[in-house]
Amino acid sequence: MSEKIWYKAAKLIVRASGNPLFQANETLVELLQTLLNEEQVNFLLNFRKPNLTFQELKEKTGMNDTKLMEMLNSLMDNGILMDWPIENTNMMEYRLLAPVADTFEYSLVKFDRPIEQKKKLALIYEKMFKEATELTQTNYEGLLPIFKDKMPIFARIIPIEKELIVPQEKVLPLHEASKIIDEQDIISISECPCKLERALLGDPCKTASDIFRCLHFGNMGRYFIEHNLGKPISKDEAKLILKEAEEEGLVHKTFHDDFSLDKKENAIYNCCKCCCILFQSYYRGVFAYHTLSSHIAKIDESKCVGCGICVNKCPIEAISLIDGIAHNDENKCIGCGACVHHCPENARTLERTELREIYLPPLIKDQ
Repeated sequence: MSEKIWYKAAKLIVRASGNPLFQANETLVELLQTLLNEEQVNFLLNFRKPNLTFQELKEKTGMNDTKLMEMLNSLMDNGILMDWPIENTNMMEYRLLAPVADTFEYSLVKFDRPIEQKKKLALIYEKMFKEATELTQTNYEGLLPIFKDKMPIFARIIPIEKELIVPQEKVLPLHEASKIIDEQDIISISECPCKLERALLGDPCKTASDIFRCLHFGNMGRYFIEHNLGKPISKDEAKLILKEAEEEGLVHKTFHDDFSLDKKENAIYNCCKCCCILFQSYYRGVFAYHTLSSHIAKIDESKCVGCGICVNKCPIEAISLIDGIAHNDENKCIGCGACVHHCPENARTLERTELREIYLPPLIKDQ
């Protein structure tokens, strides 16, 4: 098959992503050729619009219902498409997904994918991240306004809950993790793709004891279960995972449908500094760290003994020791509560704030 077909499909995926850091280059083509066959990539050329209904695809392709559904399922199995309910209808639309973080996540965590193929995928994604770093660093000033004003806020921080009881249910403030769990009908658990990618590259997570740390809800949870990316779990099991994640110093991040706080939460990820694609994109100079939080950490200097545990636990490096006392950079604090949870002197507290935006431009790397 002509290489042009693969590049055409890559261009459609890049356009659908809306992210200036993705390129229709040989690396993205290599990713597609690792995941797809010729019939599948030809089918993708129908997506001149990033979202299409079953009926629209049937009219475009002339395929019967059975063959069309088989094709769609094969592409969803590989993290190229996702089916999504159309609001106020009983219909689904099929969305072309972005290479990172969508295809990155779904292609890696698929349970029955051969390990050698996963290792190949991890190398391809690592190459994509390096290319993205170079692109950002060489176009830094021009990209900053796009990062700040035109890209969605991907995640919201949920504070650690010391009082979380497992398995007993408890009424908690709206934005806390266990409250979100209580509201779900479908919950799936999957491997964390970020931790998995690092393990496949020979650099396993230094924070988490278990790679199964990502929770998905509702339609997203259904998608993970149906396409062998995750397995169903109970609310009590989900709360236990949250508790374990807190003990390890992981950060609860919640994601919403269409990146809109007005819509339902569709996932809670439990993230570490050493692996998380959002933290690492900031540290590697790829992307801004842009999130929302309704909490901030405070220090009682009279109790602080300068042990430095909070400095090590902070995933965004917002704490430093000055003259033997921990000091916060409140402009950087994401209100995750990791420092509070792990302070042996109980010198730190987590205070509720108005919903606030934290924006940290990507680090400038040494040339």
